[in-house]
Amino acid sequence: MSSMVRRDFGSFHSSNVEELLDLPDDCFISLSEPFPLYDYKSDDKIPFGRGMNEKYFLLDNKYIFLNHGAFGCVLRQALEYSHLFQYYIEKQPLRFYDREIFPRLVDVIRKMAKFLGCTTPKNLILVENVTFAWNSIITSLNIDDKSHIFIMNTMYGAYKKYLKKICLETDAKLYEFSIEFPIDDINKVVDKIKLALKSNKFTYAFFDHISSQSPFILPINDLCYYCKQLNIPCIIDGAHALGSINLRFDYEDDYLPDIYLTNCHKWFCAPKGVGLLYMKSNSKLIIHPCIQSHGIDSGMHSEFLWTGLKDYTSFLALNECVRFWSYYDIKIIIDRNTKLAKDASDLLVEMWNTSKLTSDDISGPMRCIKLPMSNDNNGGFKYDDAEIIQNQLHHDYNIEVPIKNIDGNLYVRISTHIHNYIEQYEQLGNAIIEIIGKWHQKQENF
Repeated sequence: MSSMVRRDFGSFHSSNVEELLDLPDDCFISLSEPFPLYDYKSDDKIPFGRGMNEKYFLLDNKYIFLNHGAFGCVLRQALEYSHLFQYYIEKQPLRFYDREIFPRLVDVIRKMAKFLGCTTPKNLILVENVTFAWNSIITSLNIDDKSHIFIMNTMYGAYKKYLKKICLETDAKLYEFSIEFPIDDINKVVDKIKLALKSNKFTYAFFDHISSQSPFILPINDLCYYCKQLNIPCIIDGAHALGSINLRFDYEDDYLPDIYLTNCHKWFCAPKGVGLLYMKSNSKLIIHPCIQSHGIDSGMHSEFLWTGLKDYTSFLALNECVRFWSYYDIKIIIDRNTKLAKDASDLLVEMWNTSKLTSDDISGPMRCIKLPMSNDNNGGFKYDDAEIIQNQLHHDYNIEVPIKNIDGNLYVRISTHIHNYIEQYEQLGNAIIEIIGKWHQKQENF
């Protein structure tokens, strides 16, 4: 990469974003880091569990943190990396924003694209989070009264509300496919989804790769291929995917979604405020950011990379996350966390004599286990019942874990990451037994 001045938009001295993305690897030269990087090799290999928590995270040992799936938990070294860059930027702000920001952000994109197996760095766009990307997509799709949209009842609540609002305003038709729980055979679910997709000429189809409320891994490659045959653009919410399953984009185009969204702050342990929007190379969709700035008409990456002044250091800290995940081997981490989730869910099922929401073959490091409570109180439990138990776990036992109301039944949604260990789930199991015992005693007194 040359040091020549090149302005494709605004007054930036280096805004030739599309050109930098097009360069072959041997022609792109990364800017040097302005500070020393953390040496993971000096740690040797820290054992998963307690050792990881002490060395690589900032979690308060007062709490048992079993809710990584909510807002994630930042890697200590990634947070420190972002802070060091904040200090570096403020020493000479114009040097960074005028001359360095775009080459450095392009470098991050190129590294993440290689990490995820993208055909080209242009497949990948940096965004603040999946919600920002989602809004950008919806406002770009030109939804109108002729649009027929397919979603599932497991769609993230905020997105469903927004899509319903858009459909109400435009008279677009919204079809919501209902998944029934528990799931024992995902193939039967997929077959029903395919029948529903074939029943109408849908304009767009939206799927969760891993739903948040009721976590299970949907076989999206199969569904994307089916949508391709039906000529339906396929958009995937993979907010929970990066770092929890082996997310890759290096397979045939027909099996790839048109658009895939994922957060980096959740399982990938980046600082808050960074996500990724993947778009396959031959997609016909045209997407613009919902906030427009100087990059208008200079290319999609140019439009998305600069939406105004903000803290870009979370984006840059992906460099440190890639170093960590590469050193400890992402596949080893994912396999370990998935095994811990199975062991923990097996333990809780045995302690409570209950059942899992989904079968093990479609479950990753986030799972729901039914609470040991009888469901004979006028048709099922309410949201307030779940909230009461979750608050008791937090205040009385210092356990941070969500309780979910799914179809009138109460489930605990556990998460497992490299800072967790099996004894924590045993403590959760005993706490629930105490809470439910008091609950039943109270019911009997009435």
